[in-house]
Amino acid sequence: MQTLTPSQVFPILTALALSLSSQGALAGSGSAGDAAAVALVLVAAGVSVHHDDREGLWQLAKSEAATLAITEVLKATVHEARPNGQDQRSFPSRHASVAFSAAQFMQIRGGWVYGIPAYLVAAAVAADRVHLREHYTKDVIAGAIVGIASSSYFTDKPYRVSVGYLPGDRAVLAQVSMDW
Repeated sequence: MQTLTPSQVFPILTALALSLSSQGALAGSGSAGDAAAVALVLVAAGVSVHHDDREGLWQLAKSEAATLAITEVLKATVHEARPNGQDQRSFPSRHASVAFSAAQFMQIRGGWVYGIPAYLVAAAVAADRVHLREHYTKDVIAGAIVGIASSSYFTDKPYRVSVGYLPGDRAVLAQVSMDW
């Protein structure tokens, strides 16, 4: 099975971020921002599955569930009116919280090569919500904080163990290293 390398993932996520801004995430359609919030979670899950990272997949599920629970409790208790006047569930932005939770997860599990493009997509989602007058800026900032905090709490940085050896005539040189 072929494994995706960080150098392959970075252009894919960057292309997704750039296509969102050019195909409607900031053009007022709303559908691109909606799709991007869900796609970011699916990409995070897909990368975990592809790398056989069951622990990471479980951590993603816990962080997204906590993110949604916290967001819904805040929406139900704060009763902030949306800028468009549609309802009283503006604070915090669910789209932003879910997207930033996935972005933080990818940054922790995969490093900044995953995190930077994921954060670009999450920022495009947040900007789209403000542009569409679904949320105030404070709503998407609060959503980002909820998502980042949740993933920071539930997600562990993976460690990698490398073992190497070099046989000689009378001895063997062995090395064990861990990447934190």
